[in-house]
Amino acid sequence: MSLPTKLDTTDFNGKTRAERRGSQKKNNRSKRSTGSLTKKPKTGAGLPVPKHITQRVFLYMQLKNISNLPVASYPLELHLHHAKNTLQRMSEHYTTETVIYQNEFEMEKPAFALGIIQDNIDEINTFSDNPLVVTLYQRIPRHRKGQLVKVAKLKSEASSFQMDAEKKAKAIPDGNTSTGPEISAADDYMGENEEDEDFIDESVEFLSRGHCDLLQLFQTKRFMSSIPIMLYPEYDHTLETATSQKSSPTSEWHMYSILPILKKLHFTNLVFITLESIYNATGELHERADHLGMSLSIRATRPNLNLDYQVLPLCTFYRFGSKVINEQNRIIVWENIKRDLLGREPLGVANIQMETNLRIPVNQLFRRLLKTPIVDFKLDEIDPLVDKALINNSLHRYVLTAELRQILEAAVVHNDYELLLQLYDEIPTNVLYEGIINPSVFGYPDVNGCRFASVLSSVNRKTRKSFRLSDLSPPPDKPMFAILNLCFFQPLTQRNESLDAYNENHLKVSTLRRCRTMDMLNEQVNSCDIPRELYRNFDEFIKGVISFIIKNDVSTIESKRNYFCCNLGNLRNLLINICGCDFNIRMPTKTNIEFREMLTHMHKELMERIEGLLMDCSWDGLSQCVLHHDNDQERIRLLFEEYRKMCIIGDCVQAKHLFANIKADCTNKMLLNFYTFLNAVESLNFEQASNYLLNQSERNWQAEYFVSLLKLYIDYMMQLKTEELPGVAYSNMIEQLRIFSSNNNLERETWILLYCLYKNNNYLPGMEFTRWRYENLYDVPGKTMPLIPRSMFETFLPQDFDLIDKSIETVKFYATFKMFAQLGAHKFAEIVFDEISPKFSLVESYLIKTILKMLQGEIGESFKVRKFPTGNSVREKMMRYYQAHVNGSVEYSRRRYDDAIRYFKDLMSIGITDTVALAIFHTSLMRLGRLSFESGDYELSKRAFELCVPSAKSEVNFLSNYGMGLALYYLNRLEEAIEYLARSTEVNTFLPDPWGYLATINLRLGRNKTALNCWKIAKMHPEIPLNNRIYIELEKIKYSNVSLLVEDDCKLK
Repeated sequence: MSLPTKLDTTDFNGKTRAERRGSQKKNNRSKRSTGSLTKKPKTGAGLPVPKHITQRVFLYMQLKNISNLPVASYPLELHLHHAKNTLQRMSEHYTTETVIYQNEFEMEKPAFALGIIQDNIDEINTFSDNPLVVTLYQRIPRHRKGQLVKVAKLKSEASSFQMDAEKKAKAIPDGNTSTGPEISAADDYMGENEEDEDFIDESVEFLSRGHCDLLQLFQTKRFMSSIPIMLYPEYDHTLETATSQKSSPTSEWHMYSILPILKKLHFTNLVFITLESIYNATGELHERADHLGMSLSIRATRPNLNLDYQVLPLCTFYRFGSKVINEQNRIIVWENIKRDLLGREPLGVANIQMETNLRIPVNQLFRRLLKTPIVDFKLDEIDPLVDKALINNSLHRYVLTAELRQILEAAVVHNDYELLLQLYDEIPTNVLYEGIINPSVFGYPDVNGCRFASVLSSVNRKTRKSFRLSDLSPPPDKPMFAILNLCFFQPLTQRNESLDAYNENHLKVSTLRRCRTMDMLNEQVNSCDIPRELYRNFDEFIKGVISFIIKNDVSTIESKRNYFCCNLGNLRNLLINICGCDFNIRMPTKTNIEFREMLTHMHKELMERIEGLLMDCSWDGLSQCVLHHDNDQERIRLLFEEYRKMCIIGDCVQAKHLFANIKADCTNKMLLNFYTFLNAVESLNFEQASNYLLNQSERNWQAEYFVSLLKLYIDYMMQLKTEELPGVAYSNMIEQLRIFSSNNNLERETWILLYCLYKNNNYLPGMEFTRWRYENLYDVPGKTMPLIPRSMFETFLPQDFDLIDKSIETVKFYATFKMFAQLGAHKFAEIVFDEISPKFSLVESYLIKTILKMLQGEIGESFKVRKFPTGNSVREKMMRYYQAHVNGSVEYSRRRYDDAIRYFKDLMSIGITDTVALAIFHTSLMRLGRLSFESGDYELSKRAFELCVPSAKSEVNFLSNYGMGLALYYLNRLEEAIEYLARSTEVNTFLPDPWGYLATINLRLGRNKTALNCWKIAKMHPEIPLNNRIYIELEKIKYSNVSLLVEDDCKLK
């Protein structure tokens, strides 16, 4: 069956049906080889139609020589076979015999002719998918039972004869000697008068077989070639049979044509279709593996006017083998040759006789699969060492012209057709299971090959067999699926070069026999994904060990022997894989000494890598990493979080002082610059963020990947503000993201983002390609984000919603959304969350989307807050609090402070012991305390700040303690205010206002010395001004009531 030569890509209304060209009528065998077929002109309306002439040309072939023939008891003969069935022996009389007898092996005749219609696409596909098969037999004559001549006897007779001949040659130098032992016909045939049951009829016994790919002969000029064909025996358990030895003869054939096979037609592409295996099949299917087949068809995705779906048969695969997955033969064979051999040899024994140049990636069977969407294949539950599969591993190959390539490209890009897989029993109409493959991925640039995993679902129809369909249905937890490899020699989306020119180049002709994906070629040029993945796992492993040693203060291995023993095996496996995938390729070895040298280099490089990890875990050096780095980084992070909280609640003056202190005291400038960069992105200050990118000097550090990703986001946001034509910034961003994803092809986040962008634009090829990418990265560890301050999004929504019942795709998408939200790329985060928002409840989706819009400054006056009804359960109450929190924040961002206070007051019903809920809504409670303080409602302010104060007095929280102290001060509860203001000074930096208020309080209480000491600290840095409120409070004190005598306050008590 050949590839359809026309697809209807315009509509499905029945106006233009895809038709296959009819097969050409067989030429009269009595015509001469240079003759042609001329069709009679048709007439219509009395006018003649121009003649259409089909030129038949002939491919001639003859055996030049054959060597390494096996020792056999009977005469040998070569049989030639081709599915075209037009192979003719050149003789004076017509004959259908295509046999070369042993006495003709050295005569370079007979010659054979194979008729081919010139410039016919069906002819090219026939020869592309059906190699010429050459088989060596020995013809065993009719003989009496038990009188079969054994090859062992023949070999011994030949050996003794040779010894006798050598003796005679020495005695009689000029004597004639015979050339071999003679086998009397009487030994083989005892006459015709004996009874027939005592004899075995004449037969042929198979010895070896080979094939020749005839596509290499399709050229645009006359050719003359000498083509070798290897003939392989069936090596099962023995090296010989009863009547012959097993050997691999080499035959050489002279092939030529008088006229070119291709004159005007050129083929520009090839498609390789390989059916690999079926997994998770039922026991009944395994029992009937020899009777099962798989048909592949092209089916329209939309019905025509008759509500029928156009179906174009493409090819079929027949007969499977039930084998353990890891024990399958890696060789991919020609399907048409395999089918011709069915029933003659055990499946797999004769594979080398019909092999192609393609192999099954047994070690990566379930990697890089484009799977049926929204299906959990549970690949981790398949054990290749134990579980069986229905193995096929057969290939069809077809030819595409430029016109057909354009038709296929249009059909793929517009999603007009899909591939239909049908598993049948014995006959194609007896369908048991069906599966669908969407080939849209081939519409993406540079994609020429993909391995599809298609779920096979039971067909609701009765079969002719006795077993029931219910018995055939796979278990619901392990879906049955088939793997189909579809590969084009060149991408469909490119203007392909003519491939028939390859056949005229001896260096390129063999390349048409295999298909390598463009992705594989690119990876070999740049770098291999597998070593990169292994080194990333190695780095993570070493970092984990370093962290364990530091945190547990491990000084000897014996103290934590269990831990190190468990990890020793993991390290050993990593080292073996790194050795095999990297060092053994860079430094191939042949001897033990070379292998030892390679291991020495490996040890040296890996130790240097470990030392680099130790040095890089702190940007200041190893000692800083072990002793001071964690504490210093944590201190900077906490102070930066306090700074951002001050900005959020509106205390900008103290925020400015705090940031100046952080900048002056920080010893790790690179870390502080990175935090400032993130803050600029989240604050929509892209000009400042771009300045950081211009002045960035750090390379090869932990956050470099995330900085590069944010650069893409910043460029997009800045272009979006300045673009003159709508859509320019968006298209540029997609292109830059595509390049970035290709350069960082092990990071699933960018592939997921690109998928969402393509889906928003209904670009199905891009959706399929990116889904193919990110689904195969689920188990690959991503880059670790450095320790950063709590992001703006996490400040408003510190806890995730329940993801327990969500699919793995939703979980991975949500993790990607959180990563972009943590980086401050809220536009990207919103794009990703829009894809999974239907998986969440309406209120959850509203809360997240509203926060994202608020952080992007997109909450305008027209935005309407929503309030969803809630119940009295614990979860419903939390949803009510979430709504008050988010809606209040919305009104706060619009400067509607009264409305904000009204929403925030709903949070006051949270119990003071419910620390989890209070931590979630900490920002809104702080804002409530600040707003009520500014409006003069000090009691409400005190209650709000009281809910924010940490329950543990040892926990430092500047803003809540400071706010609580101010509220108590203005409520004239001075002694209580001292406690909270004093705790606010425990922050790891200097802020003068708490000291100013402490001085004022102590002065009012007559504690002059304490007041003086507090005032000295408050004015320690005169350049930092105090809050005007402090001076106002000092002016309220009557100087006549202040004693000028400064004594010890304890003595006054």
